[in-house]
Amino acid sequence: MTGDGTRCVGQAAGAPGDPVHPGPVLSSTFHLAPEELPEYFYGRAGNPTWSAYEAAIGELEGGECVAFASGMAALSTVMRLRARPGTAVVLPSDGYYISRLVASEELAPMGVEVREFATAGSPPSFAGATLVLLETPSNPGLEVCDIRALAEAAHAAGALVAVDNTTATPLGQKPLPLGADFVVSSDTKAISGHGDVLLGHVTCADPVLAA
Repeated sequence: MTGDGTRCVGQAAGAPGDPVHPGPVLSSTFHLAPEELPEYFYGRAGNPTWSAYEAAIGELEGGECVAFASGMAALSTVMRLRARPGTAVVLPSDGYYISRLVASEELAPMGVEVREFATAGSPPSFAGATLVLLETPSNPGLEVCDIRALAEAAHAAGALVAVDNTTATPLGQKPLPLGADFVVSSDTKAISGHGDVLLGHVTCADPVLAA
């Protein structure tokens, strides 16, 4: 069984003369086949560079990964995916503040109840919730919570669980094996490591949910 260090650098074996590290594909268009639509046909729908990145992150986290243009694009997509009028979302009061803005300014007007709790504190009731968002370690206080215990309680109430894993990264913490349904991350930060790109991702434990 390979460790994370091997997964980070490992690539599928190529033919002699192939580059060891795949470079970025900068084309927005691709050659088409007359008989069928190929995997890549227009940059908006897919790109080999995205696919390689998603495969690498998914391998580390143990799920199906989808890349986004930013961390907030990734997180807000999951939040909106689960938002239903008359239901609730639960999120940390001490987490990334824009997450709370999305909940209060976009979900609440739709009739979604927003419940907040401190990461290291006792959570509110999960009854009627469709999504429980955890951020551990939290930003900026670095508070932590028990993902497994909270995931079990959320699932018992019928809610799915998303964990913002931006600070820990998949090298420091793997929420999916602990019971989370989604991992979200702003990859602009620790995963990128250089502050020179803007992107994020969502990794899902169930390929159906990731589709």
